[in-house]
Amino acid sequence: MKRAAVLPALGIGDGLLMMIASEQLKAHGYQVTTFHNALPQLSSWFPGHDLQTLSAEEKVLETLSSYDLILIENDNSTKVKHLIHHCRKRLSIFYPTYLSTKHAPLNPMDKVFDPNLPMADNIAFSIASLLQMQAPSKDNGLTPPSTLKHRCNKTQVLIHPTSRVPSKNWKASGFIQVAKKLAAQGLKPLFCVSPEEQKAWGFVQQWDLPLIIAPTLAHLAAIIYESGIVIGNDSLAGHLASNLHIPSVIIANDSKRMRLWRPGWLQGQLVLPPFYLPNWKFLRLKENHWQHFITPSKVLKIFDLLLQN
Repeated sequence: MKRAAVLPALGIGDGLLMMIASEQLKAHGYQVTTFHNALPQLSSWFPGHDLQTLSAEEKVLETLSSYDLILIENDNSTKVKHLIHHCRKRLSIFYPTYLSTKHAPLNPMDKVFDPNLPMADNIAFSIASLLQMQAPSKDNGLTPPSTLKHRCNKTQVLIHPTSRVPSKNWKASGFIQVAKKLAAQGLKPLFCVSPEEQKAWGFVQQWDLPLIIAPTLAHLAAIIYESGIVIGNDSLAGHLASNLHIPSVIIANDSKRMRLWRPGWLQGQLVLPPFYLPNWKFLRLKENHWQHFITPSKVLKIFDLLLQN
């Protein structure tokens, strides 16, 4: 049996997305190992998959020496450059963006994504092309435990106010105002953060708003799966909600970027700053101050539209 190694980029959302490739490789007879430092927390949600953390970078070549195919999501790291140099004949690179002046020359197994399609679609089309599949599939093998019930808490609105990149986070005061309005409507907002974020977000309880700690990705997935709707930043939670077919409101900073990075299973509702917001070099309003141009009322308006659908 041929062996394939799949290496997503660092983000957990990237890991979920690249599991599309892992699942399709597995379905086509490959023995697949997906290397990601966080995904093993979701091992019970990916039955039949081998999820492993990646060893220290200096041992990557040794770790991957026995694989017939190495599939990596480009992240412009030295790891990618080493693999190009040492493993080019069995390496397939998926490029979310590609510049001939910046990146290595393409080979027939490399795939360059369409910036106007979500990542999930791009990965599905790319792995289908690589495997010569007739029908692309976005199935990534994510399977909730049978003990959980999909959207059984329909009035629960999970609010995930953080992300791996702080500059992508909407302002805390905005999330508080949205939660208070939702509670006034009879809904049940629930803030959810990791143990590392608990101290920074404990203050929400001063507003009589509940806070729950998700110690692992499996705990977060379970909470999302049984919630009615998710509100959050452009982050893991949005992709996980989309993957689990939970409606979501995603607050993001860049409409152009979100054409590629928006959740690609169940489509989420995006809340973006005004398109006319300038990003001149000497001001950078959109880049550095976008949070102030998205109001709680705008988020609630999009949320109400979601409720009506």
